Amino acid sequence: MKLRSAVLKAAIAASILSMTNAAMAGGTQTIAVSANVISKCTVTTPNATLAFGPLDPVVGGTVNAVYTSATGFKCTNGAPYSVSSDDGLWFSSPGGANNRMKLSSAADCSTATNCIRYTLTSVTSGTGAGMSTNISFAVTGQTTTADYQNAAFGNYADTVILTVVGL
Repeated sequence: MKLRSAVLKAAIAASILSMTNAAMAGGTQTIAVSANVISKCTVTTPNATLAFGPLDPVVGGTVNAVYTSATGFKCTNGAPYSVSSDDGLWFSSPGGANNRMKLSSAADCSTATNCIRYTLTSVTSGTGAGMSTNISFAVTGQTTTADYQNAAFGNYADTVILTVVGL
C-alpha cells in the first residue's frame, strides 16, 4: 500500500508540474517567413571583339563577322531578359543598319571614304536559368563591297555597347 501511495503521489506531482509548465507557456506565436528574389541580370564578359578581318576592295564581296559568347551574362531563374545594342560611335542614322567604322587616322566621318558602313544584329531575348547558368548569345556584323570599295587604306574601328536588361 505504501508503494501504491508513493506512486500515486508521484503521478499527482508530475501532473501538477505539467500543468504549471503549461500555464507558464502563455500560448504560441506564428511567424510568417518570406523573401523576394529580384529579377536581375549581370554581365560576366564585359569586353569582346567583332572582327571583320582584312577587306579587299579588289576582290570585293560581302564579309560577315560573328562574335559568339558562351559566358556573356547570367539572369535570375525565370526572369525574362533582352539584349539590345546602340548604334556605335559613328552611325549615320539610328537603327543598326547604318553603323560605321571610322579610319583610325581620321577625326570623324565627314569624308565618306574615312568610314565603312556595316550592319549589326545582336538583339535577343529569353528567360534566365539562374546565376549559375551562363547565357550565350551571338553578335553578327556584315559589310558589303559597296560599303568598303572606296574606303581609304588603314585600320577602322567602332565601339558598340550591348545592354542586357532583366525585365
